[in-house]
Amino acid sequence: MKECDVLLIGYEELENLGMRSIAAFLAKHGIKVKIEPYGISLKENILASIRREEPKIVGFSLIFQRMLFEFADLIAYLRQNGVTAHFTMGGHFPSIEYRGTLESITGLDSVVRGEGEYTLLELFQYLDQPDLWSGIEGLAYRRDGEIRVTSPRPLIQDLDSLPYPIRRNQTATHRGLGICSLLGSRGCYYNCSFCSIQQFYRESPGQRRRSRSPSNVVQEMEHLFYECGIRIFIFEDDDMFMKGPQQRQWIDDLVKELKRKKLGDQILWRVSCRVDDVDAELISKMMEVGLISVYLGIESGNNQGLKTYNKHYSVDKVYETINTLQNLNMPFEFGFMILSPESNFETVKEDIVFLKKISKSGQSVINFTKMVPYAGTPISSKLQNEGRLKGTIDSPDYTYTDSRLELLQLFFTMAFHSRNFDSSGLVERLRLAKFDAIVLNKFFSDKYDTRAYINALRDLIRQSNDIALEKMSMAVNFMSKREEDEILDNWQFLQYLAQEENKMESQTTAFLNRLMASYGYGMAGITA
Repeated sequence: MKECDVLLIGYEELENLGMRSIAAFLAKHGIKVKIEPYGISLKENILASIRREEPKIVGFSLIFQRMLFEFADLIAYLRQNGVTAHFTMGGHFPSIEYRGTLESITGLDSVVRGEGEYTLLELFQYLDQPDLWSGIEGLAYRRDGEIRVTSPRPLIQDLDSLPYPIRRNQTATHRGLGICSLLGSRGCYYNCSFCSIQQFYRESPGQRRRSRSPSNVVQEMEHLFYECGIRIFIFEDDDMFMKGPQQRQWIDDLVKELKRKKLGDQILWRVSCRVDDVDAELISKMMEVGLISVYLGIESGNNQGLKTYNKHYSVDKVYETINTLQNLNMPFEFGFMILSPESNFETVKEDIVFLKKISKSGQSVINFTKMVPYAGTPISSKLQNEGRLKGTIDSPDYTYTDSRLELLQLFFTMAFHSRNFDSSGLVERLRLAKFDAIVLNKFFSDKYDTRAYINALRDLIRQSNDIALEKMSMAVNFMSKREEDEILDNWQFLQYLAQEENKMESQTTAFLNRLMASYGYGMAGITA
């Protein structure tokens, strides 16, 4: 017996809240929905599910631009195996580059642009009446050999009117405590040059950033707490905005609601925010009801880099914010892009000095990446106009003004890729250990010497940061004094630095594993 009308497919690390919100909205309107996780190894499971359920629509949630051709391969596989359902796709990249998406994936029938709840509902309602699709706002589709696009759909202003996202049957846990992601708002007021959020919402009428009411957020938290055993909440908002009297009141009301519901002393939660949003008074209030970590979008440790990224704050402001968090004893992590289209060896040196200064406490793990010019972003358009944009539709790239930075990027990849990006790499392992220590300190301090655990981790983080930054400094100083040919002729020195870094990472990881095991981490760790 057919059990669903619409089958949604998406990548999920925790939970894909965009996809799950759409699923809940469709279900509220009487449409039977099923969700299948995306994975390269899961295509046979997906095909079997489609054959069993026979949905009218199969929707694909493309979160990451780099996965475009993975999804294209999946769609081709499904078509080759006789699936005739309507295929549609949503997400930031398809919304912005709907034409390129439809041209790249010939098996795709349409793209849902922007917020997808109402658009996908109407597509389902009028699926058998294609002559009416031109009236469905927020849709791009094929018709008579052409790609057609309808007018943008206004943004949903009353987020409280939406049902809570459908959750997975099996809750992720840490130390036996439920953990899940949560959204208190949609959108962002800012326009960072490397970010596609503003472009995703750009054409849609309505206020760009919208918040759920604090009571609505806490009601969902209360439901998840009692019904699903959730104790740890990861807020996935683009920015936990703290400026202005209205938002300050929002946070005050959230804190009051958590206290009124008597949840604050039984939960932990994390937020992401801009450097210039951090407010000591508000952070202190949130800490009273379970806030245990802040993720900062620092991005650069030099003023030229911050200008390139259109951050609208200075390095001095970053130091001020970090001092505020450290004075509050608030753990934090951060995003950092050490290479950008405007980078040179001097900016990289400034970034390394900055990272050395903020890593002295051992409270955060040094991590860094290269800025990627995602589709639709201001910096991507700038590079295109300058003739510097290169790469492919799924993996855009650019040229540096100093070509030696290509070799520096190669060294960074050789020395730090596993450390920075692997799910089992040192950065993720250290962050997991930090998180584990926080959880123990909150919920199991009667069983473990959590202060000793935290101090040991800080020493280990400080040591690993110092070694990584030392190798970075040595490589940058070596390369900045030489031309490309001389760098290549002496590449064995850079290989040696990379090998030493990789050796240190292995030793640190082994020590970290023993440390975590001594505090009972293992079978009680994170489970899906």
